[in-house]
Amino acid sequence: MHFPGVSLVRIFVLLLCLSPAFAGAQAPAPRGRLTLTVADPTGGVIPGASVTLAGLDEATKAARIAPVTTTDRGTAVFENLAPGRYAARAEFPGFEIGLLRDFKVNRGDNKQVVVLALKNMSESVTVGMDGQSQGADRASRAFGLTVTDEQIQALSDDPAEMARQIAELAGTDAIIRVDSFEGQQLPPKAQIKSIHVTRDQFAAETEQPGSTFVDVITQPGVGPIRGQVNVSFRDDSMSAKSPFTASKGPEQMRGFGINLAGTIVDQKAGFSLNIGGQSNYSTPNLNVALPTGKSFDVLKTRQPFEALTISATVDYALTRDQTLKFAYSQNQNEQRNQGIGAYDLPERAFSRYNHSYTFRALQAGPIGRRTFLNSRLSFSWPSFGIDSSLEAPTIVVQDAFTSGGAQRAGRVDGRNLNVASDVDYVRGIHSWRTGVQIYGDWYRATLNNNYLGTYYFDSLEAYAAGTPFLYTRSIGDPLLSFFHARIGVYVQDDIRVRKGLTLSPGVRYSYQTRVGDRAAFEPRVGVTWAPFAKGATTIRASAGIFHGWLDPEIWWQTVRSDPQHQRDVIIRDPAYPDPGPADASPVSTTYRLGDYKLNRNYRYSVGVDQRFSPRFGVNVLYNYYNQGQFPRGLNLNPVVGGARVDPSAGNIILTVTDAELRRHEVYVNANYSLATPSPATNRAGFNWRRVAMNGSYAFIRARRNAIGPFDVPASGTLDTEWGPGPGDTPYRVSVGITSTQVKNLSVNLLINAVDGYPYTLRTGSDDNGDGLLNDRPDGVGLWSLRTAKQWTVNGRFTYTLPVRAAAGEGGAPPRYRTSVYVAVNNLTNHANLIGHSGIMTSPFFMQPTSVANPRKVDVGLNMAF
Repeated sequence: MHFPGVSLVRIFVLLLCLSPAFAGAQAPAPRGRLTLTVADPTGGVIPGASVTLAGLDEATKAARIAPVTTTDRGTAVFENLAPGRYAARAEFPGFEIGLLRDFKVNRGDNKQVVVLALKNMSESVTVGMDGQSQGADRASRAFGLTVTDEQIQALSDDPAEMARQIAELAGTDAIIRVDSFEGQQLPPKAQIKSIHVTRDQFAAETEQPGSTFVDVITQPGVGPIRGQVNVSFRDDSMSAKSPFTASKGPEQMRGFGINLAGTIVDQKAGFSLNIGGQSNYSTPNLNVALPTGKSFDVLKTRQPFEALTISATVDYALTRDQTLKFAYSQNQNEQRNQGIGAYDLPERAFSRYNHSYTFRALQAGPIGRRTFLNSRLSFSWPSFGIDSSLEAPTIVVQDAFTSGGAQRAGRVDGRNLNVASDVDYVRGIHSWRTGVQIYGDWYRATLNNNYLGTYYFDSLEAYAAGTPFLYTRSIGDPLLSFFHARIGVYVQDDIRVRKGLTLSPGVRYSYQTRVGDRAAFEPRVGVTWAPFAKGATTIRASAGIFHGWLDPEIWWQTVRSDPQHQRDVIIRDPAYPDPGPADASPVSTTYRLGDYKLNRNYRYSVGVDQRFSPRFGVNVLYNYYNQGQFPRGLNLNPVVGGARVDPSAGNIILTVTDAELRRHEVYVNANYSLATPSPATNRAGFNWRRVAMNGSYAFIRARRNAIGPFDVPASGTLDTEWGPGPGDTPYRVSVGITSTQVKNLSVNLLINAVDGYPYTLRTGSDDNGDGLLNDRPDGVGLWSLRTAKQWTVNGRFTYTLPVRAAAGEGGAPPRYRTSVYVAVNNLTNHANLIGHSGIMTSPFFMQPTSVANPRKVDVGLNMAF
């Protein structure tokens, strides 16, 4: 199935058609409708809260209004209200009563929000704050982007695809946290309560120097037991072919998900259970240049993928104020015939499996009147294994073709512990937070790569002549076991200097085993200012020092190459096809860890958040950080004038921390909502008030003079290395549109556009004779080339089947609902070209060889009960 491409002009017309300018306005209702949202101090909604409404003037007092319980979206809907003045009261166990003492309901749609304070903690939250005080609150969610409920529902049911979609929205270097934990697999979509993208993280509790965080908050079961079942499907008839091949191969995706959630003990315990799985296969495309010529083909080898995910959470109220959350998850997946396609021939196939089991526990609640404790523990048991289909040496003709065995074997077994605890104390104008974060990792690895040897040819002509320029091989025992830990402690005070001004000084200290750096103190300071009485404008500035950790893989590489484990043998101009005994060669590459210091990042930020109306807001944020003590490789035994300093040894690569990275960032986020009503009020017909839009723009200018901890400068000096750094993007634009204008039909569009990605130019030969394939032409720095620009339009169209059953209490949706959806990745099938080669001797030099995401159409069914 093939659809013709759609031009940008047509996309623009499509967007206009979805905008209110082309929609017929509906006459206002003669009476009013009130949607009242109940939220906790963090901004998360509270399902199951009781909301009572009372009239305050002559026009409204006479009405008898029944209490309403908030839906799973935290909303209580009151229909057919007489216009006039009202008061509202919201209650939920463990929280203070929330009051709206006097507000007006007009004809048509009205919205209000009540924030419930935790019991005994009313001084620390924003309940009762006026607009200016809320604008100056550091804990507010300004300078970010909140993903709407409709956008969450539009995300893929596949966790890997969901992570990719979030990366498109937030940026490829965004750090995802699930219930405050980093490194966790994304939960099933049915378990997600909220997703928020935060751009400015200067608090002392923040350990990473990155500027973008994605917080995914899960929700427990509340109320009667409810559930969802969803199934999804796609095959090759629903996917577009690559423009580089004459045909497309078979593929199929089958997925399912089951979710159950609800109350176990009324006002005491709730649960959520999720089971999901996938059974997929695809066929990769091959682009190679063989001695017989170039070839772009669809391989007949299928790449199966099987996955099963199980997760469960239980929330338990120890007391009226203290709650516990326990969570367990496991993920198992197996992939076969990986590593083939592009330049790799089918014989390069390998299989791998991943198993991961995680237990998490969270505790939260007040201690006395002024103190709040939030503690978290996570323990994981990951394991990873890999084996090759063919055991044979590898032949590499750089970016032309690769043949022979994959030479990948062994497994890794790990244990990961994460313990964190925060204590908040509020008194007067001070809001203190102090805490600790502890991470421990245990690994046992038998991974073995390149154990049969690899020949490198710089051209097809050299391959035809049988003259490789390099042979490498790893020999020895790959077994490794090691432990490492890292600790962070911090304290911060948010000082309410005056009504619209908050000063936030703090300090953090970081420590890591196997690192001699003991001076990792990190002072931070932030200022949050709301200059005007209504609090619609918030200005924030911050500065601080962040430290980056020593990656465990760096330590693993240095230990692997010691005399008791493995040697990476190097033979220049080897005999072919038999180079002789590898263990007889005295020349090998070894890796050492120098006087390693934690990366030191100086970071500065300033921004403005402006709410023009309850429906429209914009924020602009500028960040700059300079990362010093960046790791890179230093060759202690280089080739100088054609000879090594020590002819009896090979490369001795020492990881040192003297490189640098500089980065400028500008983010602009805009949110526009036309007061989308809840599903219960989704009346028939076309209503222009059911459109919401948000958009973001990012400019990132990054420069660096090193690639990584073992990458040696090609010229021997950092001065020649400067080039684009990670995430360097002249522009990244994202626009999301949610439309529920037609009854029972929800349309979600996400448009992404990004400039090309940088890649490095290399000669393809070992010009200086050191056995490292990093040589570049003189005067050319890192990442000097850039791919073509990319843009995509993704869409999800969901139709809820009409049901005759009455709606639930308080305007909630009917208990039983069935919906069908069509999710389209790359709606226009625009060819986003990738796979460019930077090897000057490659037949594909600076040419694209593939596309990033040809159109794929998934269909699915969701049943809620």
